[in-house]
Amino acid sequence: MAFLYPSNEWCAAWKKAINGSKAIRDTGKDWGVGFNGNWVFEITPGGGLDKTTYVYLEAKAGECTDARLMDDPAAVEAGFFCTGPYTEFKRVVKGEKDFIECVVRGVFKLKGDMFRIMRYARFIRAVSNSISSFEAEYLGE
Repeated sequence: MAFLYPSNEWCAAWKKAINGSKAIRDTGKDWGVGFNGNWVFEITPGGGLDKTTYVYLEAKAGECTDARLMDDPAAVEAGFFCTGPYTEFKRVVKGEKDFIECVVRGVFKLKGDMFRIMRYARFIRAVSNSISSFEAEYLGE
């Protein structure tokens, strides 16, 4: 079954993929321990997405405890805020682009502790790779 990206059903599938990954558990066992490891992804319009959309990901100790769409990013406390266009996020979700490379090249703007991003690069990559581990459908296609 394919899940529409972005949607709450897609977020639930991503949460399941994260929690089913041994690589994420192993590389992220200390993620969010002693610091806020939660994420907000701001997906800007284009390529079929007609309004700015926010995806919230709550992660701690190699586990995802919440993943959902939200209306107001100020409603949660997140240690990391990433913004970028739907067309580029879609390429990451499809497995065509690497999330960390997109951050390094400035395709995505990331606010948060860059030391932690570098220290936990294997965990971040495993989480981003889990996005393409299940079938998705996309707006504008």
